Amino acid sequence: MSDPARRPWAVLATGLGGGLFSGLTGVGGGAVMVPLMTGVLRMRQHTAHGTSLVVIIFAAAASAFVYAVGEGIDWALVAVLLPASLAGAYAGARLVQLVPGTRLRQLFGLFVFLVGVRLLLFRDVDPVFDVSGLREAALGAAIGLAGGLLSGSLGVGGGAIFVPAMVLLLGVDQHAAQGASLCTIVAAALVGALTHARHGSLDASAAKLIVPAAVPAGIAGAALAAQLDAGVLQRIFALVAVVVGVQMFVTATRMLRARPALAPRPSEAA
Repeated sequence: MSDPARRPWAVLATGLGGGLFSGLTGVGGGAVMVPLMTGVLRMRQHTAHGTSLVVIIFAAAASAFVYAVGEGIDWALVAVLLPASLAGAYAGARLVQLVPGTRLRQLFGLFVFLVGVRLLLFRDVDPVFDVSGLREAALGAAIGLAGGLLSGSLGVGGGAIFVPAMVLLLGVDQHAAQGASLCTIVAAALVGALTHARHGSLDASAAKLIVPAAVPAGIAGAALAAQLDAGVLQRIFALVAVVVGVQMFVTATRMLRARPALAPRPSEAA
């Protein structure tokens, strides 16, 4: 891996892009940061996922603070999501160590593509389920578990599941869903980052350089979300995500087909 300090523009772009998207849409920002970390900063795939989670802790916390001061946070919703998301983040961060780097790149490409499609096709719709009480809590816990697994395994905040699931399945208001998502992301990313650190798949020195750019960008993104309709910006990102996701998926698939007998070990770079 190259020294991130020698690529200050790439470090700045990684932090600003991840933080801004985190605050604006209520997701962690890993869909922006991980491709930049692997492609520009030359990180190993697993290391990029762990490092992204460290940055997400601070960016999401800064964004959540803005939501708490402005729109307010639905803490009851956070309480439903949080326990299952922590369990999912821990399990995801452990399981991903068994996945070869190239396969992980393929899965991440698919994830980024699906995030882009989701942002393009779904915005404000009627909830799929009409539930309340224990059933609503159970569905919320399932959403938390799914988002936590995604967070720990792919180095993202999990908001790409939290936000659309709360809006589409539970009928939660978009801004309320984003605020609750960011609060849950902070804790889930912390668990995932600690688990990656124990496995040595985390670059703390790079995270220290990226966080100072990500935090103010997260605050700015959250402030924009409170004042503006984020639909246009979401769709711009969605188009970029679709292109990046397809490119990563196709490249990794070609690599796997070209040398199936030489598939890298989990510790190897993608």
